Amino acid sequence: MEIKLKLKKIDFVFIILLIALAIIVIDLLLNESHRELIENISLYAPFQDLGSGLLITFWVCMIGNLLPVPTPYIFVVCFSSLPFRQMNIFIPLLVGFIASLGCLVGEMGGYLVGRGASEVISVERKENLKKYQQYLMEHPKLAPFLIFLFGFTPLNDDMITIPLGLIKYDVKKTIFWVWLGKLGLMLIFAYNLFNICIFLGAENWILSIITMYFTVITVYLMLKVNIVDLFNKIKKRK
Repeated sequence: MEIKLKLKKIDFVFIILLIALAIIVIDLLLNESHRELIENISLYAPFQDLGSGLLITFWVCMIGNLLPVPTPYIFVVCFSSLPFRQMNIFIPLLVGFIASLGCLVGEMGGYLVGRGASEVISVERKENLKKYQQYLMEHPKLAPFLIFLFGFTPLNDDMITIPLGLIKYDVKKTIFWVWLGKLGLMLIFAYNLFNICIFLGAENWILSIITMYFTVITVYLMLKVNIVDLFNKIKKRK
């Protein structure tokens, strides 16, 4: 009964997010000024000043990683470094570093929830995280790799940070590997490697919407499919 209820809640949130994205698409189709806003964010005054751009980057990345739902916070990294990318090769490095610190502060919220206040996590949430917790206890040597892997994605990392807190995994190691993963991800966007920023609306709002849909669907699948069970099945077959 609890499992069915959990799945229904996940489905409900997923549907709400899809409806919200559909409304955004309709708004962008009808309002040219809104399309231009997305495609030219880096030209606005706050992003033309390095100091304010770094401050915005830190707060957006922190809030984006604190929220339990997927948010396209990475766009701010592209737009903060874009005006200065050709001026100095080290400025994108600074933007990526500040962004990674913001991500780290946000992500550590999930760790602290598991470490010091596990009682506030609902029964439903605990059941969802129990298998990840058990897997980490059985494979402690894999923990650094998994932390880095989750950190190296723009998706919400609560599935790894909360179980780490519940098993009281070393906080210094958690901080280091989460930050290293986030730093790597932020530098890719700060330096616009592989022209990746184009997918966040830097030149085409349609691509940014496609990216948002992809992110929402990916998170939904991650919540619906138990990654630990899937990994164990693949391991048994081999």
